[in-house]
Parts: sequence; structure tokens; C-alpha cells
Amino acid sequence: MGVYPRNEIRRSAATFLAALAVFLLTVAVFVGVFFWYGRDRARVSCDKEYYFLVQDCETTTAAAVAGQVYLAGGAGYSLETAGQSCVVLACYFRVTDAERVQRAMAEKEITVRILTLRSSDFVLEGQNSALKGRVEGNLETAEACARILFDAANGLERAELSQEEARAAVRGTAKALKGLREENSAGLFDHWNVLLTSAAKRGEEIADGILFSKDLRYLQTELCLAIVNAESYFG
Repeated sequence: MGVYPRNEIRRSAATFLAALAVFLLTVAVFVGVFFWYGRDRARVSCDKEYYFLVQDCETTTAAAVAGQVYLAGGAGYSLETAGQSCVVLACYFRVTDAERVQRAMAEKEITVRILTLRSSDFVLEGQNSALKGRVEGNLETAEACARILFDAANGLERAELSQEEARAAVRGTAKALKGLREENSAGLFDHWNVLLTSAAKRGEEIADGILFSKDLRYLQTELCLAIVNAESYFG
């Protein structure tokens, strides 16, 4: 077995300790970075609840039922939740309104049920936590647009609004949604912006022709469902 000079051993030990120090420093930096971003957490509490009047159906017949509901004046929005397919006739902001319409339809021997959906809290982490206020602002604006569409649909149905008045309401919501889309530049909004673009386009399209309450209810339903599923867009 060879014998190494004492100074050679010291140099090897020094090299080892230097390498160990660099490794530990690197680990500390990574731990610090993860800790820094991990501690930046912001909880978004949308706290919204909507009441959907729906007609249950089989998955295979959803398209046909949606067509029938639409022709009868309902939104005709196909939806699947908890493994059950259904078609949305309308969406309400108060359960009492949904119950009143449900009773009226029962008198006509039309079976519908009330599907209650509620938004869930979700967390933004790291740099996205700074966007909490903007995310909440987007959700509030989307609901404001949904409420305008709801009121306009009822106004048309009751002949309380003219075509021009309803058209102005729809164009206003489309403009608001488009404005949100243009201001949402952060990557966090990529999926949400797709929804905004689609909804704004649909609003512009229906406003160009004769307006029917069912078309407004469809768009309102789409916005309310997007708010309920906000976590899937931002979480």
C-alpha cells in the first residue's frame, strides 16, 4: 500500500471540503427558491352558487334533447356532472326563482330538476399569487355579464324589452368580455381567455340577428358554469 505525502492529503481534503461546500450552497439556494415561491400563496374565494333547471337524459340522447329544449325556448346547453347527463333549460341566481319555474312546468307535466352548483376556493401560488385581485375581478365581471343577460332574456320573454334594448345589453356584455380578454396578458389567464373569446364572439353573433331569450340564456349558462369551474381555469 502506497504512502501519500501529508500535504497531498491536505490538498485532497481541502478539495473535498470545497466541493462539499459548493454542493451544500447549491442545495440551500434551491431550498430557498422553493421556500420563497412556496410561501407566496393567495386563496381565491369566489363564493358563487347557481341554480340550473335541467332535464335529465342519456348521454346518447343528449344532443337530441338539447335540440328539443332549445326549440321549446330553453337554453339547450348540454351538461354532464357527477356522471349524469342533462340539458340546461335556464340558470337562476335565486333558488326560489328556480323552484317557481319548476312548479309551473310540473303543472304542464314536464319533469325537470334543480341542479345546484357552487364554486370552490382555489389557491394561486408563487408569482401567480400577485394576480389574485385580477382573477377575482374577472370572475365578478363575468357574473355581472351573466346577470345582464339573465335580465335581458326575461325582458324579451315578457315583452318588457325591445329588440334594440336587448341587443344593446348583449353587445355591452360582449364588449366587456372582450375587454377583459385584451387586458389579461399573464400566462395564468391563457385557458380563461379562450372562454372569454368564445363567449364574446357568441354575443356578437347573436346580437347581429333577431334575439331570442333562449340564446341569451345559453350564453348566461356558459358564463355561470365557467365561474363555477374557475379552479379548472386558474388552479
